[in-house]
Amino acid sequence: MLERDEAITERISGALVIELQGELDIATVLRWTTLIEAAICELPEPHLLVLDLTALEFLSAHGARGLLAAVESYRDRGIAGCLIVVPGSVPDRVVRLTKLAGQVRVFPNRLTAIAACQPVEMRWLPG
Repeated sequence: MLERDEAITERISGALVIELQGELDIATVLRWTTLIEAAICELPEPHLLVLDLTALEFLSAHGARGLLAAVESYRDRGIAGCLIVVPGSVPDRVVRLTKLAGQVRVFPNRLTAIAACQPVEMRWLPG
């Protein structure tokens, strides 16, 4: 069973999906960003980082700024990043109010995020 503030990581076609669970605020932002960095450092390095916020119970403005800093850091290393939030949820409202959505692509689910952000050569299109 997962602790309250846990993450589930999954690698899909060169994308690293990290599902954050629990709370992301001033008290937990350093732990979350460290966890994301540790997952990125596992080989092979992904070309896409997908942060799934659908299981977050709480996201503060400070937590949103921490996510932006992390995504920008990975972008500088050649790793694209995007967020998944449930439309109308508390994390969705925070992502939009803090203008994070204007700086990081936001999607409603994993399939849409991975399909939209994959490099063209990695996309699978039905025949």
